[in-house]
Amino acid sequence: MTKAVVKLETGTIPTKDTQLKLSGIVSIPPIAIGAWQWGDKQVWNWTPEAEKDAKEAFNKAFELGIPFYDTAEVYGNGESEREIGCFRKEYSQEDQHRMVITTKYFPYENRTQFPDVLLSALKDSLSRLGMFKADLYQIHAAIHPVEIEVVADALADAYDAGLVKTVGVSNYSKEEVERMHKALQKRNVPLASNQICFSLIRTLPEKSGLIKACHDLGVAILAYSPLGMGILTGKFGSKGPWPEGRKETFGSLDTEQLGHLLDVLKRMSERYERSQSAIALNWCIVKGTIPLGGARTAQHVEQNLLALGFRLSDEEVAELDKFAFVGETNRWQHG
Repeated sequence: MTKAVVKLETGTIPTKDTQLKLSGIVSIPPIAIGAWQWGDKQVWNWTPEAEKDAKEAFNKAFELGIPFYDTAEVYGNGESEREIGCFRKEYSQEDQHRMVITTKYFPYENRTQFPDVLLSALKDSLSRLGMFKADLYQIHAAIHPVEIEVVADALADAYDAGLVKTVGVSNYSKEEVERMHKALQKRNVPLASNQICFSLIRTLPEKSGLIKACHDLGVAILAYSPLGMGILTGKFGSKGPWPEGRKETFGSLDTEQLGHLLDVLKRMSERYERSQSAIALNWCIVKGTIPLGGARTAQHVEQNLLALGFRLSDEEVAELDKFAFVGETNRWQHG
């Protein structure tokens, strides 16, 4: 098996042609498209009219050479997966093979009969996506009602059955990743990734040693909400008003510190003649993660792509780190 490549070498400038390798099996670009917005009504106010924009975003990512899409069965109660399934249908088989589609299993409390519940959910996801095999199948959070080793066996069963190319986790702590990695190793199945909330408003995974520990195990870090659910784009300023679904998250941030952070992002944006989003995403890449930039429109995809083609210097990273927030863990986010 080829060795996993989970982060860029020090000093490497990321481009769309830069290839990382999940578990040494699935080649991916250094940035991905997060598809949480495609179908979610609670936070992102999805409407059927938004499908046109989502389709254009999906197509733009393929056109620009970053066809790496992350979804989950729980996003819009399966709607995000259904949308991606519809968008994929318009491509040839050859082009579909160039796409990397990842999805997730949601560990509801009533899902106790492993491996059956996981295999059934996976087959439902594959049906919605129009795929025979997932490129990466992840456990959405370590809140499952059974031990990690039981979930690991279910993932290994899915792997052995040829339903997935690679397997991963999400929101797992350092200790939980180590347990999952060890349990999968007993079945000769590599752990490909840990998808965690990581951005300039939540740097805890770096400070806790989680990112380094994952890298040491050959586990890639997929960084979700790398733009802090939009706060790092500069669109809302440091004092709001905030969108209704994001008031709790944004309102918990110290406005003075946030103001300084946004000022630094703005200066670097002007220096590099790129969006603040591009700066924030490049920071994630330099930290050794693969950012999942949400994209509701083709323009968002284009903005995310601007995170490639340059690399923040160590001094610039330190300047941003000075005003970055640590964040915290909770029942959902262990890592």
